[in-house]
Amino acid sequence: MTQNSLKIAKWGNGQGIRLPMAVMKLLSLKAGDELQMKVQNETIVLVPKKEKKLTLAERFANYDGPTEQKEIWSDEIVGKEEI
Repeated sequence: MTQNSLKIAKWGNGQGIRLPMAVMKLLSLKAGDELQMKVQNETIVLVPKKEKKLTLAERFANYDGPTEQKEIWSDEIVGKEEI
């Protein structure tokens, strides 16, 4: 594991650190990506936030829109389907 010295700098009304480009490339990060921060045993741990892929059931779990279903298939000849 490589160790880099990072300096905390004033950034607007807060403070921030800059990540070296080598770390950004190593973790496939880009500007605007989110990191999760944990503090463990007086150590700051930054972990790239991964978007959870939702299942179809999870996507519709809170859906409260219409659930009416209509038959859209018909055997009626519309074009040149007839042989």
